[in-house]
Amino acid sequence: TLCLVSCVKNENTEDYDTKVRLINVIDEKAQDFYLNGIRVATGVGYGSNSSYITVVGNREYGIFSKNTTTQLVSDSLKYTLGVGKNYSVYYSKTSAADSLLTVLEDDLSRDTASVRLFFINHGYTLGSKVSIRSQSSTLSKILGLGENSGYIKLPANKTSDIYLNLLDSVTVIDTILYTNFVKGSNNTILIDGVNKGTRRGKLRERIIVSSN
Repeated sequence: TLCLVSCVKNENTEDYDTKVRLINVIDEKAQDFYLNGIRVATGVGYGSNSSYITVVGNREYGIFSKNTTTQLVSDSLKYTLGVGKNYSVYYSKTSAADSLLTVLEDDLSRDTASVRLFFINHGYTLGSKVSIRSQSSTLSKILGLGENSGYIKLPANKTSDIYLNLLDSVTVIDTILYTNFVKGSNNTILIDGVNKGTRRGKLRERIIVSSN
């Protein structure tokens, strides 16, 4: 199945900027995200993300996610954000009981003749690793929980239709058509699994088009 930000910086001319966005990959309560005690994103629901937020670089930040309704801390970590970079903070789970925040640096360089894809597997309910391939077989990856593909460049045409399946369910295939991708774009493809009901453990994906 395919499926208000605040600025945390000051006017000191010796400070240099970086950018960070917050992504909620858990199909549960919406989250508020904080950097050093300042709320920078409010009510980020499952499958949603904030825009890139400009902050001061070369600083360590305490990053918190809180349940929007109860304001109880869901998870936290400390991380130093470098100057002139772009980061994504993922709020995800490793099991039904254990959540975590993960920070990854984004490479938003562009290729105007191609599309760039970045796959990341957050599917803690999936029963096996995920196979990812393109129609042309230029792309062929197998990702376990928490693993990512790195950035992959593909042409923006029919040969870039993407097929995904669980290794323990090779006959059930999800398709992402190449028409979902715009030439010159960077796309993060979040892989996870249904976490409730009779479809628990079923594969699903969402595309985030990155822009800075």
